Amino acid sequence: MSKAIDGPTYVRIAEDIRRRIRDGDPPAGGMMPSEAVLARTYGVARGTVRQAVAELERAGLVASEAGRGRRVVGEAPSGDRRAASTQYETIAEAMRKRIESGELAAGQQLPAEAATAEEYGVSKGTVRQAFQLLASEQTITSIHGRGWFVGGPDHAHTRADDIAAALRREIASGQFAIGAVLPGESALAQERGVGRITVRRAFALLEAEGIVEKRAGKGRVVKTQPKGS
Repeated sequence: MSKAIDGPTYVRIAEDIRRRIRDGDPPAGGMMPSEAVLARTYGVARGTVRQAVAELERAGLVASEAGRGRRVVGEAPSGDRRAASTQYETIAEAMRKRIESGELAAGQQLPAEAATAEEYGVSKGTVRQAFQLLASEQTITSIHGRGWFVGGPDHAHTRADDIAAALRREIASGQFAIGAVLPGESALAQERGVGRITVRRAFALLEAEGIVEKRAGKGRVVKTQPKGS
């Protein structure tokens, strides 16, 4: 293993594996050695290997496959790079066409990586590469903790935003007065036809604005009127 890379042991191991992948060992599409084998190869604990492989997964170079291990999905040797990249480029092109046709509108949230991977029959790592390619073109953007959206950050809009906007209007109109207890997550989710997570995110938006607050034993309570109401 090269000593030229500064940093923790797992970083140097990750860089060494990355170099091997570039050299085609293992090739794109091939399976990575197990953690136990890598630990013996580098003379380190499996936990250190796990950290190194996690770095490669975050970089989109390898992807986990349930019951099989980890497969190489990127950084093929130069002669094979075009063929190895075809899969994620094909997915990116398909997503690009859906956006251009209006099927996926500006501000719309894209399906999650897992759902997209299942739809196209590929690994999450391949989908992540496709999304990153589209992001580099500013066709889509990633919002931390929320997901991928069509367009730039200013276009990002979700169902949680819609629910929060509706609650703002209802509070401003007096439907929910200051001090009133809002419906619980389950009740509101059923009423608005969304998931509880969506309602929770809507509440989080209102809490961040100081419009509602969470009180122990009561739930979410209207704290103040929305600005400008």
